[in-house]
Amino acid sequence: MSSFPMPPIYVNDQPCHEPTSSKYVKSIEPVMKASLPERTPLFSHEPNGPAYRIPSLIYIKEENTFVAFAERRKNNADVSAEYVVMRRGIYKTGYVKWEGIQPLHEATMKNHRTMNPCSVYDKNSKVLFLFFNCIPDGVTENHMRVWGNSSKLCYVTSSDFGKTWSFIKDITEVTNGIRKMTTCFLSPGHGIQTQDGKLIIPAYVYIAKYWCIHWWFDAAQSFYLYSADQGHKWEISQRIVKYKSGECELAEICDDGKNMLYCNARSTSVKRVEALSLNIGGEFKFVEKSRKLKEIKDGCHGSVLSFLGGEETAQNHNHWLMFSHPIKNDRRDLGIFLNTFPLKSDSWSKPWVIYEGFSGYSDLVDCQEANTFAVLFEGGDKTHYEHIYFCLFTLEDVLENIKKKKSLFARFKK
Repeated sequence: MSSFPMPPIYVNDQPCHEPTSSKYVKSIEPVMKASLPERTPLFSHEPNGPAYRIPSLIYIKEENTFVAFAERRKNNADVSAEYVVMRRGIYKTGYVKWEGIQPLHEATMKNHRTMNPCSVYDKNSKVLFLFFNCIPDGVTENHMRVWGNSSKLCYVTSSDFGKTWSFIKDITEVTNGIRKMTTCFLSPGHGIQTQDGKLIIPAYVYIAKYWCIHWWFDAAQSFYLYSADQGHKWEISQRIVKYKSGECELAEICDDGKNMLYCNARSTSVKRVEALSLNIGGEFKFVEKSRKLKEIKDGCHGSVLSFLGGEETAQNHNHWLMFSHPIKNDRRDLGIFLNTFPLKSDSWSKPWVIYEGFSGYSDLVDCQEANTFAVLFEGGDKTHYEHIYFCLFTLEDVLENIKKKKSLFARFKK
């Protein structure tokens, strides 16, 4: 595979960023290790200013457009969230020109805060969906787990790649059939469109074991919303019930001509939860605690995507998986993991650390050309709430740095 040489990337016409494999390296940081890709802050917490958390990223290849979303908050606390903001990045012959921060007033309800942005693009109808929760001001997650659900599942759409947006649509009733539900949330990050055109949106729900005292005995279970008619009607899948699992993302994988849904979920255990479903909406038949992917203390959202792997696997239409997640318990050092055999949990690589420092939620996208990927992630020097960074890298970057780490471990064992 060849590298993807690119001219300097620009934000507001200023050079700032490009993949580590590029020969045009213009750093905006003082000094960085060669294995760390350059990064661009898209949302930053200024003194006495709003905080930004919970990234969601989408890339629309036909328009060469990135759309980055985040929650705007009064401070870092979940209950202080206000509304979702966005930035569009136009990719032109090797550089990205980012527009300014725009508030999404369409994605709001009166006396509610907007949380958990999750974006997906329907390639057939050319419609961009942004899903989110609307939660009454001042109401916490624990309050809903005690007193019942008041979290609404909503979305808005854009037919011009994020320039304008529709009115809000509330689809909370889709969860009415879930028995013993205490509360329900969308998983932030991105949804997917399957090869046969279905739209998939990750979510999770708290289920009570004993309804009379459910807060002490409820458990989070991952599932997803799906639509087979370009988003006109939404249904819910079966849930992961074997282990407690929360925020998740999904990817479609193909192995020997068989398409499956892979789910990677946040866990209350020391390991991530991985699951496979053989059909859309159906049971997660294969559920296990990951053999290689560890969960950090108190858990953290991670992002996963699938893509056609090397030349041999691409010819067979087989997929690889990529995963991003902090690797240290105090939410430090964002790692990129690779799995070239998705049906084997023990095939995950050692991580390539792309950011050294505090890091949190992240969202990966496949740029669908020249083995290039992007990630939007929380990071900072003192906390992971200081910035939301944008970063480009290539598959070659990942393979090269994973190989270096593998060689280092081999020498250490000797």
